[in-house]
Amino acid sequence: MRVINRSSSGYKQDPTKYFNFQRFAKQCGDFVLIEGAFEQATLWKQFAFSDKELKKILKKKIVRLEFEEPNKFFIGDNPDSYDGDFYKIFTLCPYTAEWLNKKHRVQKRVPFFFPFNEEFIPIKTKKKYDIIYTGHIVSKQLFRDLKIISRFNYRFASNSKHPLVTNQSVSYEEKMKLISQTKITLVQNLLYPKLWQLFNIWRIADFQKNKAFKLIPSWYTPWKLYPFEPIVVPQLKSRVFEAAFGRSLILCKKDPFNIIERYFEPGKEFVYFEEGKLEEKIKEILANYKKYEPIIERAYRRAKNNYTTEKFVKNYLEKL
Repeated sequence: MRVINRSSSGYKQDPTKYFNFQRFAKQCGDFVLIEGAFEQATLWKQFAFSDKELKKILKKKIVRLEFEEPNKFFIGDNPDSYDGDFYKIFTLCPYTAEWLNKKHRVQKRVPFFFPFNEEFIPIKTKKKYDIIYTGHIVSKQLFRDLKIISRFNYRFASNSKHPLVTNQSVSYEEKMKLISQTKITLVQNLLYPKLWQLFNIWRIADFQKNKAFKLIPSWYTPWKLYPFEPIVVPQLKSRVFEAAFGRSLILCKKDPFNIIERYFEPGKEFVYFEEGKLEEKIKEILANYKKYEPIIERAYRRAKNNYTTEKFVKNYLEKL
């Protein structure tokens, strides 16, 4: 296996920069692995291969790890224009996999978990903080949740410059250390598309066949753009797995998709909270934290036994 690392673009703590699949190159067959971040705007140019080298690569079976579905459709990206270069595509979105496999009558896309490099599993440590969130402020709904957690002994690790951010532009190792030092990790697996992004979705003739877009109305029913609840689209986030490996309780916002349940069991390995009840749930957990420690340990064991890069290689890549 030849591994092509993702380009230098992307944010500092991007977990797709730390897989180090090169460790397993000799365990796998004769194919090329693209670790992520492949889009129509840059295609193969991002890697700066010579024409000769690129021709050599394109003659082999090529496997892509896809971490940006379904959100890449919001920016007008068209995977159909370049998917022909790939033998297999492992995608975080099971709905997009089902949609495109059925559309093209192939089994090219395979849903998968977000692999975590076991070399970055932090040591078990004493908890210093109540709750943490890592990422960007991507919606009004998330902003409200962040304001709520700021009432506690919280951490907010982000590259954004915002008064609520407590740890800005930390390294991936520092982020994982913060998670391991925190009792609860706030998680949401949602995208909140803006109006201009919906126009890109509407340009896709059969977009409603993708179950990830089931809450997006047709362009000719504009009144449905203003429901009491915001339009949401599912996207499995790395922070779910990072929380598990950091032995921090996964506190996940319940949504119409609940994609997290494909990988962890509610009540046994993570905890849900309902919209509008976050503060109440945090207080209840902190007051009864001992009761939740078995949930944390079960999530950690399941993650370590199933969701590492090593397990992904063994269960998926070695079989290609």
